[in-house]
Amino acid sequence: MMKKTTYLTALLLLTLTGLLAQNNVYPSAGNTGLGTTSPTAKLDAQLSANLPVESGIRLTSPFSFSSTSSIQTLFHLRKTGRSKGEFFSQFVVKPNGNVGVGVNWNDPILNNKRMVITDNNPNALDLNVRGFALIDGQNASLLFGATGGEAFGQWGIEYNEYATVKGLNFWKPTGSNNFGNYYMFLTDTGKVSIGLDPNVAGTYNGNFKLYVADGIMTEKVKVTLRSSSDWSDYVFEDDYKLLPLEEVEAHIAKNGHLPNVPSAEEVAKEGIDLAKMDAKLLEKIEELTLYVIEQQKQIKELQEQLKTK
Repeated sequence: MMKKTTYLTALLLLTLTGLLAQNNVYPSAGNTGLGTTSPTAKLDAQLSANLPVESGIRLTSPFSFSSTSSIQTLFHLRKTGRSKGEFFSQFVVKPNGNVGVGVNWNDPILNNKRMVITDNNPNALDLNVRGFALIDGQNASLLFGATGGEAFGQWGIEYNEYATVKGLNFWKPTGSNNFGNYYMFLTDTGKVSIGLDPNVAGTYNGNFKLYVADGIMTEKVKVTLRSSSDWSDYVFEDDYKLLPLEEVEAHIAKNGHLPNVPSAEEVAKEGIDLAKMDAKLLEKIEELTLYVIEQQKQIKELQEQLKTK
């Protein structure tokens, strides 16, 4: 039984070796085929679904190879230049595993950058991704602006999913000017904050879209109203009830502010709506105009009475 098993095993190995040999061609000139007898490239490797292979083409380097070997590249795709002996790297894999596309094989940048894609032309597009591109993982970031040699560049954009408020964080990495987080933050609910920590309670109080620390300076602000009825022209309607000045005086004495105007405490706590506040101020100006008109009528009437005496 042992001899029969050994014989069958040997026969199987010979058969498999023969099949593989029949599917390979190694001509002295022309194309070389692995797994095919009709190669259409200088090296044409084709896999068979019937053979239990783990990889198509594999290159294995020994342990500590990158620190002890004098080999400069594991894989190097290049094109010739116009001068004799001139070559330009197109794709290179260094012994330390770093990969370069469009960068020369001996560029020092490949010593400490896992992947470099460039053609050294500032006016050319180095990378074009069509379709979705996912940057995933804890603290995964897009980094920008390492022209000064900063390890992580000058700006970063990351999805902050482990904080109290989740969203997109625009931050300054270590080694950049003014390192820090939350220069701008876009929450998952569409709210935007500038210069505020989104994890501090109360940062996003109110149903607003933009929250800014330290103020805003602008040359122009335009505020619209939801309806024309929100403006203050109703003061001039015939049925508008204008408070007597005595009641206005009593209200000021009691509350310390004009009627229907928020107090200092309310403004400090809730802030003000610019459109509503402008309308309220105009309301008071229009009321004041009505008081002046009424007083002018009284003055004129008194003058007429004085003339008759």
